[in-house]
Amino acid sequence: MRIDTEDLTGKHVLEVGSGRGDTTRTLVALLSKYSGTTLTVTDISGTHFQQLQKEFSNQPVRIRFIQTDACSLSGITSDSKDYVVCNYTLCAINAQSGQAALALKRFWDVLRTGGKLFVEEEFPIDKKDNPAQGIWSEKWRILKVATILRGGFPYNELQPETLAEMCRAAGFEDIEWSASTTFFPGASSLDFFNTRLRRLLQDIPNPHLKQGLSELASELAQKVSQTGGMEIPYYQLCARKGIYG
Repeated sequence: MRIDTEDLTGKHVLEVGSGRGDTTRTLVALLSKYSGTTLTVTDISGTHFQQLQKEFSNQPVRIRFIQTDACSLSGITSDSKDYVVCNYTLCAINAQSGQAALALKRFWDVLRTGGKLFVEEEFPIDKKDNPAQGIWSEKWRILKVATILRGGFPYNELQPETLAEMCRAAGFEDIEWSASTTFFPGASSLDFFNTRLRRLLQDIPNPHLKQGLSELASELAQKVSQTGGMEIPYYQLCARKGIYG
């Protein structure tokens, strides 16, 4: 997370989409090294807020939790944040196509002039350069199909080039991004996939569809044992709020 290259003394940071708190923990550890820092944590669901509040109760960082969606960011004042961090969340925001653009405009609005947006996201699911990436790609195809069959909106990833242009349209300047990959070894690389698929299958009434998706998941596990794990392509993007937008 490239925000760790910034001088965060006295800075106000907003995290959009905290989920289970993985990025939140990283931010708290980082901000604890500086004086006068504050962290506002938001998520559309407050399921994990109580647990995270307890976990961070002895940290020197002032932390506030707000349950709100990314497009509105209710309770966040305009021109009040030095940094906005949104990791592995835009794809969920954009599950209803177009909402990512609305969220980016709201990110611009809550940042102070000169403030920065940091985004980390996976590539869209058709990007695969080797068998390990193919497993990652197939994992998302199965989850998307299961989500649609239960009547939900599947995650809708953005190419980094597209996101950069959307940031520019929202008023951001000095937009930079870089791509990389990370390898998750062993069968545990599918833990998140298996947990999520089980929840989705519970809401699919057709037993044949459930059986078919379960068989695809079993085949995926066999491929992981052959490749040794799963490779995830991702990118990091940074953009600055200029004077005009």
